[in-house]
Amino acid sequence: MPHELEEFLAALVATSCVAALTAFVYWWVTGLSPWPGLILAEVVGFGWGAMLLAITSPRRSD
Repeated sequence: MPHELEEFLAALVATSCVAALTAFVYWWVTGLSPWPGLILAEVVGFGWGAMLLAITSPRRSD
């Protein structure tokens, strides 16, 4: 697997974990459903976060 794809997948996993944790904490603290406002905002930010993590990740020389 190309390392660029590995870096992008790692960024997707990282942003997914942060999004899930944020939605859970919001629900836990407020008692309100995070749908649709918070979840939809996270989906928009998800792509930007994954892209920024992939772009700024350290480069390997293989």
